[in-house]
Amino acid sequence: MEKTIKLSFFKRVKMSIFDFDKYHLIASEGLGRTILYLLKLMLLFSLILTSAFLIKFTTLLNQGISYIKNETPNFYFSDTSFYIESDEDVVLENHQYVDIQIVLSNKETYDENQITNFDGTVLVLLKNKALFKQQNSTSIISQNYEEINKNIEINNLNKEKILSIINTENGYTIYANIFVVVFIIVFLMYFTSIILDTILLSILGYIVSRMIRLYLKYAPIYSISISAITLAVALNLIYMIINLFTGFVIPYFQIMYTLISYICLVAALLIMKSEIIKKKVEIQIEIMNKAKEGENKEREEKKKDDQKEDKKENEKENKKDELKDKVNGKINKNKDKPEPQANIK
Repeated sequence: MEKTIKLSFFKRVKMSIFDFDKYHLIASEGLGRTILYLLKLMLLFSLILTSAFLIKFTTLLNQGISYIKNETPNFYFSDTSFYIESDEDVVLENHQYVDIQIVLSNKETYDENQITNFDGTVLVLLKNKALFKQQNSTSIISQNYEEINKNIEINNLNKEKILSIINTENGYTIYANIFVVVFIIVFLMYFTSIILDTILLSILGYIVSRMIRLYLKYAPIYSISISAITLAVALNLIYMIINLFTGFVIPYFQIMYTLISYICLVAALLIMKSEIIKKKVEIQIEIMNKAKEGENKEREEKKKDDQKEDKKENEKENKKDELKDKVNGKINKNKDKPEPQANIK
């Protein structure tokens, strides 16, 4: 395993989405930096999604304000009672982002079946109390205006005053508070969910790594799992924003989200395995080349030694020939000389 390295956040995001062959660098990061990367990723995810939600909410709120201003009769609170200048109930509904229904009435009672039958959030303002039902719930919360007035001053509150509060600087304070609340909810919800997803993904990665005989420890596999889920998180963010503004729905998107993460993880592990095999082959080839170089060198040295031996032998033979030539030359000289004769008196 390579030594621990440090990657910048955006470089790791790019590497996690586009460069599966560089996941070995991500695996070398420590677990602490991996958790920090996941934290930054979810903060960015929550910031973008909350901003999109606030833009959509502001658009709907402006539409609601315009409708209330131009189409809704005047209404007001007085002596902890609600009044609307209309003989009939005024019903406001919206289905663009969430199903919500607001009923303004001078009555003291309301048919609760109409509230429970509405598949969404319902707020009914009656003369003496308010009724509230959350989405995907059948229970109705009832609260008197006297109790509400203890926490929020509602007396002398009317249509014009509500519109002026929203349109003035207090409106920006309301938007800021909504942003903070939604941001915290989105971050906690998705961070908890992503932790569970990465744990399950890392378990799968650990099993796959053993199946392909890539013996990594759990910590680097968890780091790879977090990077493998980055693409799915980015696609999920894009899908949620599109759904928020257009209502476009992709069936079984959650299954696709999970499959994308699994495919990225398995692909990264297989690439790492192939790279390891490739390095082993390269090392073997290098060893073989070095062995061949050694053999060639030995052959050359042996050849040189043989040449030296041949040269020595030739020199010895030449010396022998020279000696023979010298000896034969002396013998021939002696033969040519006349033998001395005895003196004759």
